[in-house]
Amino acid sequence: MRFEYLFSDCDGVIIDSEIVAARVMVKYINSFGVPMTVDEYLSNFAGQTFSGIMTKLSKEHGFTLPEDFITQITDQYKEAAKTEDKPIKGAKAAYEAIDLPKAIISNSYKEQINHAVDFTGLRNEFGDRVYSGVESVDNPKPAPDVYLFAAKDLGVDPSKVVVIEDSTSGAKAGLAAGMYVIGFIGASHLKSDHEHTLKTLGVKNVIQDMSDLPALIEKLNAEVEK
Repeated sequence: MRFEYLFSDCDGVIIDSEIVAARVMVKYINSFGVPMTVDEYLSNFAGQTFSGIMTKLSKEHGFTLPEDFITQITDQYKEAAKTEDKPIKGAKAAYEAIDLPKAIISNSYKEQINHAVDFTGLRNEFGDRVYSGVESVDNPKPAPDVYLFAAKDLGVDPSKVVVIEDSTSGAKAGLAAGMYVIGFIGASHLKSDHEHTLKTLGVKNVIQDMSDLPALIEKLNAEVEK
C-alpha cells in the first residue's frame, strides 16, 4: 500500500464551517470601515488564518487592531457555530471506511479543531492527533510547515501521506510538503470553478462527495502496486 497515513483538513472538509467563519469575519472587517462582501472574503482569504488576514488588512487600510482581536473573532465564531455549523455529509462514514491512521491538520486553533472533531463524531478516527498551523509551527498554510511537522511527529514519510484539502492555501501546503493531495469541493462556501482552481495548482483528483473518497484511495493504491 502506498499511503500509510491520511491527513485531513478541518473546516470545509469534515465540518461545513467556512461559510460561517466568513460571515463572522466580514462583519468584523466591516466594523473597521472596510467594505467587503462574503464572496470577496472567500475569494481572497479562504483557508488563511484570522490573525494573518486581520494584520494584512489593518496595514492596508490603516486601522488599529485591539490586542484581543483574536479572542473577539473566536468568541463571535463560537456563538455563530452553535446554530450554523454542520458536519460535511458523508465524511464520518467515509473516514471510518478508510483503513489508515488519520490526523487532522488545520490553520484553526486546537480548541476549534477539537470542537469540530467531537461535533462530527470523528474522535475515534483522529484521537489526539490534532495539529494547528497557528500553534504548532511559525508559518501556517500555505507553507508546508504544519504538514511536515505532523509527519515528523507521527514518524511517517511525507510521500506516504494522502491529504484531503478544500482550500488553495491547504492544497499548496500539502503539495509543497511532498504529499498526495486530493481536493474536496463539497462544502457550501466553494464556487463552481474551484475544481479548476485546485487542478491548476497540481491537484490531480478532486471529489465533490465524501462517499467517493474510500474508493478513490483504494484505486490510487492499486495503481501504485501494479
